Amino acid sequence: MYDARGASNEGSGNLLFATVTIVVVGLAFLGAWFGGGVFAGKSSNPIAQSTAIEDSALSAQMSSPEEQRFLYALNALDSDAYTRLERDYMSAGTRDARLKTVGDAATRAVMANIQHLAHISAQDINQMLSLALREVGEARHANHELCRGSSYAGLKSMSRRQVANWMGSHALDPEAAYTNSVIWQADLLEMIARAKRAPQRHGQLTAQDQQAFRGLALSLMSDPVIMQLAMSNGDPAALGDADVCAMAETLLREVRGLPDDTKARGWASLLETPEFQRGLGQIRQMGY
Repeated sequence: MYDARGASNEGSGNLLFATVTIVVVGLAFLGAWFGGGVFAGKSSNPIAQSTAIEDSALSAQMSSPEEQRFLYALNALDSDAYTRLERDYMSAGTRDARLKTVGDAATRAVMANIQHLAHISAQDINQMLSLALREVGEARHANHELCRGSSYAGLKSMSRRQVANWMGSHALDPEAAYTNSVIWQADLLEMIARAKRAPQRHGQLTAQDQQAFRGLALSLMSDPVIMQLAMSNGDPAALGDADVCAMAETLLREVRGLPDDTKARGWASLLETPEFQRGLGQIRQMGY
């Protein structure tokens, strides 16, 4: 992916770096939407008392510090999404339905402001990488079941209901993931809001960036599990009994070690890739 704006004949390097970057961005979004912090539950920012929004029925229902910060971040980025959440949350008939409205509201706010995502700062990119690295490291030390590649067997072919059951069996059901999810969602909403106020124009990839990415690809090629995943065409079965968390740590550490400007330009370039655009298209097809 490192030469997304220009041709290169280093096909294997392209494939590997595309896989690496998609995994990294996938970790960020997976963490935000489906149980980020499920291992540790730590926010990147202290929860300030001043972030409480105006008194409302929604604020009274979502009254924890984590929820209040989420509501503030949502309202600051997209007041329409906040207004719709007020209506949908209060009219939802069950607890699970209410939790779904929170994730839906965050998704709508992000999708409505997706053009700003490419302009987040290198500092925010580093924050995402460091948080993900900490979370994954703690999961690996705890020997969490999601670190075992075998946990993902058959996931690709599951129906939506089967995926929901799978998530529940791995402590990723809506209730279990909810508190930590709103923390990560607030992080992402705040990053996008900062980019909206003061966009960082990272520019196109340079020859030095491409050289750095080639070095990254060569370094990662020495890990047989990563290479196996890179050549698997996204099939979770290829993970076998691999230590997914150890692999993710390697990916995240290597990417974090790149120069900040290179990471920022790589991030912006990643968001233009066909893989990322297809993912956005699928989210839009779901009504967002």
